[in-house]
Amino acid sequence: MDLTPVEVRDIRGSVISTLLAPALALPGCAGRTGDFVSVTLVATPMNAGQIGRAFLVPRGASTDVNVEISGVPPLFTSRPVHLYTFLYQGRCDALPSKPAHALTERVLAQSPRTPGALPLRGPFTVANTIPLSLDALLDANYAIVIRTSPADGDVPLFCGAVAG
Repeated sequence: MDLTPVEVRDIRGSVISTLLAPALALPGCAGRTGDFVSVTLVATPMNAGQIGRAFLVPRGASTDVNVEISGVPPLFTSRPVHLYTFLYQGRCDALPSKPAHALTERVLAQSPRTPGALPLRGPFTVANTIPLSLDALLDANYAIVIRTSPADGDVPLFCGAVAG
C-alpha cells in the first residue's frame, strides 16, 4: 500500500494537517481515512490528463469540501481560474439535469505556485462548506462535479463519487 502525503486545509485554505494517507486506486471513489473522506476526482475528456481529489472534513452538522486539482485547460478557461463545485444526486455516468447542491460561495481558485489574486498555473484549490453532515453526504450517494465558470461555458472538468 502506497502512502501519499495529503494536506488537509480548513475553509480559509490554511493547512490544518499533513497526513500520510493510503493512495486509493479506485477511480472516482471515496475512501475514509481517519476523520475525513478523500474522493478521487476523475477528469472528463475536456480535461484529460489532469488529476483531482476532494477532501470532505466533518464540522458537526456541516462539512468542509476542499477540492484540489492539478490543472485546467488554458484554451477554454479564462484566468484567473474559477472553479464551481456541485453535488449531484447519483453517479458520474448518470447525472441528473440539476445539481442537488451548489457549493459556489467561493469559486476563485488558489494556487501555491502563483499566490495572490491571479493564479495562472495549477495545482488549483477551492474550498466551500455544505450544511450537511459527513454521514448524510455519504449516505445519499452524491457525485461531486467541478465545472468551469458560466462565462467559460460551464464545462464539466472532474467528477467523483461520494459513497459510504
